[in-house]
Amino acid sequence: MARYSAFLMWLFAFLPAAAVSQSMPSPFCNAGLHPDGYVDFSKLPQPPTTGGGGSSAPFTATLPIEGVPGLTVQVTIPPLVPSSSGPLYAVADGVLVLNGMPAANEEVLQLQFSKSIAGVGLQASVLAREESFTLETNNLNPSGPASSVNTAGSQTLALFHDGNYLQAVQTYYGGGNFLSVATLKMTGGGYGSPEVSNLRVQTSDATGANLVPKQGLQQWLMSDSAKDSLAGSASSWPDQSGNGHDATQPAAANQPNQTLQDGPHCRGAFVFYNNEYFNFNLPIDGWSQMSIFMVAKSFTNPPSGSYASQAAAIFWNENALWGNTFVNPYQSSVPFRFGTTQVNNQPIYTRPVTIGQDFTVTRAVHDGTTDSLYVDGLLALRQAGKSAILNGTSGAGYIGRGLNNTYFQGEISEILVYNRILTADETATVESYLRNKFGTR
Repeated sequence: MARYSAFLMWLFAFLPAAAVSQSMPSPFCNAGLHPDGYVDFSKLPQPPTTGGGGSSAPFTATLPIEGVPGLTVQVTIPPLVPSSSGPLYAVADGVLVLNGMPAANEEVLQLQFSKSIAGVGLQASVLAREESFTLETNNLNPSGPASSVNTAGSQTLALFHDGNYLQAVQTYYGGGNFLSVATLKMTGGGYGSPEVSNLRVQTSDATGANLVPKQGLQQWLMSDSAKDSLAGSASSWPDQSGNGHDATQPAAANQPNQTLQDGPHCRGAFVFYNNEYFNFNLPIDGWSQMSIFMVAKSFTNPPSGSYASQAAAIFWNENALWGNTFVNPYQSSVPFRFGTTQVNNQPIYTRPVTIGQDFTVTRAVHDGTTDSLYVDGLLALRQAGKSAILNGTSGAGYIGRGLNNTYFQGEISEILVYNRILTADETATVESYLRNKFGTR
């Protein structure tokens, strides 16, 4: 224990103050990996000690993949040339810090998964030194590539943070290709101590989108449409329902930006700042049923005293009073309306606590004379006594723009609009698809 304490003192002396006080690292997202599990290095057993010369013996431990029941990974620390006598490794704030450099073959860490997975990623660094890291993996599809090595410009992302060169490396096959073994290697250097964090895995490349019911689906704006690798602005958000209800924005100054990775599962989204929005046309007058699913987060709450239909995430403009139809998933409330020209029709759900900038799955339902709101699959608000037929809208709709040219501030990942009520099983299928895809609560 004395040696371990001494090593920890060395570790904390070596780490910059920002790294010591930092909480668990936040997930990284790049190059297509959508993780659903991770490794908690703090669950490693007590480390063996290293001597004053030569190289250490290999060390192996088996850890669970958090979030994926039944999946484990055998973690092997290959022989190292110790930086000092003491414990072989330490874990601080979720970061695995090795006491030494690779003794042979540039190998830092070996991973053997108990089942095949679709992708793996991690972050690695040597404090204050610009080392290069790669992940070498096997491929379990004979028709696929024999191996995958990340190199700069493909699936390796170099970041600079707090004086440390922190590199994110990952392998993601997709297309039915899977892996079970990954080896982290580094080149160059010879000084310092390698660090590894954010070891995350993706177990499947299937989202369940093929199971989403298509009957009555009038508009489907998917996160997968955000494709610009430079995260530039977008002039369109294509409708995947087959009905041609695309959301478009020809004016460059008003085009929303794209982000390829946000949220717990690192999915794409469209980002709305200032006066950015999309237009679409989807007539809804005459409908007696309507269901709207939305995955979104709000950067702010609307100003006090503003109308509920202002700064809407999705909005159909009225051509008669009280005809606006909209959904606004704000941080502390969710106002919505199915416009029928019924006066004082204004449902507003006040959240028990603010959700901050969390993504949520919001579902608004108009079923004849009853309107309902669901948040992350749970009934939040239900009001009866509504007019049954939607009326008073022009069919002109907006994503990110509300009443009187006011604008939603936040990110929207996916929207599905139906002209009917889904069955309980169908609803569960859509909700499960969205929660699994985006990792919402």
